[in-house]
Amino acid sequence: MRYMIIGLFALLLSRVAYAQNSAWSIVPGKSIGQIKLEAPAQSLAVLGKPDGGDAAMMKAWRIWYSRKKDKSIDSSHMLAVFTAMRTQDTQYVKQIRVNSPRFRTAKGVGAGSTIAAIKKAYPGVQLVQTYESANKARRIAVYEDTKTGIAFETSNSRSKKPVCSMVVVFDPGESAAGYLDFHIGFDVMTPVTK
Repeated sequence: MRYMIIGLFALLLSRVAYAQNSAWSIVPGKSIGQIKLEAPAQSLAVLGKPDGGDAAMMKAWRIWYSRKKDKSIDSSHMLAVFTAMRTQDTQYVKQIRVNSPRFRTAKGVGAGSTIAAIKKAYPGVQLVQTYESANKARRIAVYEDTKTGIAFETSNSRSKKPVCSMVVVFDPGESAAGYLDFHIGFDVMTPVTK
């Protein structure tokens, strides 16, 4: 009986550890934390009311920011979810974005990782597009692996060692670059031709 109780306790602890780890995991083509692609938008209620967003034409962005100790918004870390209508009355999660370095893939990369480390972990990642603000002061480079459904963005691609500033999970076979209007202040960005 004693060994059975110890075994059950060990099983419970392993499940708690798994739940804690999965809360911060990025799974390409599947999920970020507890938010899963293709889940109905109602499943986002577990995050509480969004801190911001935009909606039009049966599509919506919902944005949640981290909080400081005093409960005020810390806009330096965020989770953004893009939903779109697939049936007449339900929106579904189509893309998830996160910039917190706490979220990591099983291969150990995420926001804050160098693009070199990301390419080593995900050899299918390629630079697909670079966008520039009208005054050319700001630039975003999008590296993605459409086969697995993951993208990594840099906020200053002019560096010799670019660092990921945002991780994007999307349906495999699609593209993360299709929703660039997410970026505040970059709604007038233009692609940089090679």
